[in-house]
Amino acid sequence: MKTIKFVGYLFYRYYSKGPRASIPYFSTMAAMTFLGYIHLMQVLILLDRVNVIPINPSDNKTTKGLTLLLVMLPIYLLMTRLFKKSDVGSLKEKYGRNWDKVFSGNVWLVIYMVLSFALMIVLAFLTKK
Repeated sequence: MKTIKFVGYLFYRYYSKGPRASIPYFSTMAAMTFLGYIHLMQVLILLDRVNVIPINPSDNKTTKGLTLLLVMLPIYLLMTRLFKKSDVGSLKEKYGRNWDKVFSGNVWLVIYMVLSFALMIVLAFLTKK
C-alpha cells in the first residue's frame, strides 16, 4: 500500500505542472489505471486467457472504446480506493523536501513502466500461436 501511495504521489507531482496542472488527480488515476491494465494483460497472457476481454479487430472504434472502458473502470475504482486525493497532503509533507527519494523514485518508476510494457509485448510474442 505504501508503494502504491508513493507511486501515486510521484504521478501527482508530475501532473501538477504543465498542461495537465488543472487535473493532476485524474491524470494520476489514469496513469495508474493504465499500469494496472498492463499488469492485467500480463497475467491474462501468461494464463492464455486474453480472449476474456471480448475485442475483435472487426469491431468499430466505439465498441472497442466501450469494451476497454468497462475493463478499465474496475481498475480505476480500485486505484481511487488505494490512493485518495486526501493522501496527497500528507505525502507532500513526507516527501516534499526529500529530493533524493523523489528523484530516485521517479527514475525507478520510469524504468518499471518501460520494463512492464516491454514484458507485456515479449509475453505476447512468446505466447502467440
